[in-house]
Amino acid sequence: MNKRQILLNQLENHGKKNLSSLNEEELLDIFNEINKEWVLNFVAYNSGIRNIKAINIDEMEQEIKLEILNSNNLYDTFYQLLQKHTFNSIYDVVLNSMNSKIVEKTLFILEIKYRQYQEILLEEIAKRMELMPAEEAAGFINFVEQKREDIEFLKDILLELKDSKIGTNINKITNIKKYIISNFMTEYLENAYKDFFAHSDDKQELIDRLRNISNAYSKKQLDDMTKEDLVDILASIKQKEIDEKKDKEDYDKYLALFKKALYEDDTFGFNTIVMQALEDISQDCLKNLKNTLKNEDPLFESKFQSAQQEWQKFK
Repeated sequence: MNKRQILLNQLENHGKKNLSSLNEEELLDIFNEINKEWVLNFVAYNSGIRNIKAINIDEMEQEIKLEILNSNNLYDTFYQLLQKHTFNSIYDVVLNSMNSKIVEKTLFILEIKYRQYQEILLEEIAKRMELMPAEEAAGFINFVEQKREDIEFLKDILLELKDSKIGTNINKITNIKKYIISNFMTEYLENAYKDFFAHSDDKQELIDRLRNISNAYSKKQLDDMTKEDLVDILASIKQKEIDEKKDKEDYDKYLALFKKALYEDDTFGFNTIVMQALEDISQDCLKNLKNTLKNEDPLFESKFQSAQQEWQKFK
C-alpha cells in the first residue's frame, strides 16, 4: 500500500470523504488539522460541561475573602485559591475588601503566586506529553505556551490529560501519525513538525550562518523555513560569491587582452580572444567588458560581432 493510500484510509476513518483528487501534501495538511482539532475539541467539550454548573458569585467572593482574611501565609493561601478560582476573581476581592495600606503588597504576592502557578501548570502539562512522540509534543507545548496567560485554559488542559482514557487516545493517535509520516512520507517530516525542528541545533547553526552573511531575511522568515530551504539559500549565496569572484577575475583578464589586441591592431589575436571570451565568461561580465571597451575603440562592438559570427560558423 503506498503512502497516499495510507493517508486516504486514515482520513476516511475520521469521516473524511471524496479526497481522491488531492495530492499527498494536501492530504497531509488535512491529516495535521484533524489531529489538532481532535486534541483541542476534547478540551472545549469537557470544559463546556463543567462550566454549565451555576456559580453563586456572592458565595464565591465571600469564600475567597474569608480565606484571605484568615490566612497565616498569603503565599500558600493564594496558591490554594488559584486552583479553585480565577485570578481576576481573587484580584477583585483583594482590591475591594483589603485595607488600602496593604492592598498593593497583597496584590504583589498574588501576582507572584499567579506566575508560579502558571509554571507549575505548564510543567505538569509537559510531563503528560512524555508518551507522545517528541515531535508532536513540541507542537502541542508551543501551543499551550501561547496560552499561558489563560490559567483556566491551562487547568482544563491538565485536568483532561489526567484522564487516563483521554491520555491514552491522544498518545495513540499522535504515535500513529508519527509512524505514517516517518515511514512513508519522510519528505514531509520537517513541515509536519515545524515546532520540533525549528529549535534543533543543526537548524539554528544554519540560521546563524545565513544571518552572518545576509540581511535579506528576518529571523521569523528563517525560523519558518525548513533546513532544506536554508541549505539551498546558503548554497545559492555561496555560488553567487564564486560567480562574482570569477566575473571580476575574467573582467580584469579579458580587459587587458582586448586592450592589447586593439592597441597592436592584431585582428587574428582579437578574434581568438573573442572566441575564448564567448566560451569562458558570463553574459554579465561580457556586457561590462563591451561597455568599457566601446570607450577605448568606437568600432569595438562591430569588430566583436564580426568575430562572433566567424566563431558561430565553427561552433
